Amino acid sequence: MVEGIYSDERRRYRYYPSSYAAWVINWVIGIIEAMLTLRLVLELLGASGSSQFVGWVYGITAGFVAPFSGAFPSMSFGSFSLDISTIFAMIGYAIIGWLLVRVFSFVFTALERV
Repeated sequence: MVEGIYSDERRRYRYYPSSYAAWVINWVIGIIEAMLTLRLVLELLGASGSSQFVGWVYGITAGFVAPFSGAFPSMSFGSFSLDISTIFAMIGYAIIGWLLVRVFSFVFTALERV
């Protein structure tokens, strides 16, 4: 009886590398997506880049938006501005995160079978 409980406990707390990798990737992509969302909201509201916080957000996210900038022009609605490249960056990083999770899941599943 004790043996059965012990084996159930071990099975419950088994380490799954693919789950851990997916967890880490989702956290990293989630933080990037949150920062890009904050950038998009600040741009929509017309926040001034001379403010320390807004300048910090723009500085942090500039590297993430750089590969997508210049593909589409920004759209202006009076004092509001919509940067299409930020939206494409958000979509691009979501796809990259999904692909990374799938690749790691495939690799770790293949390694478990060996």
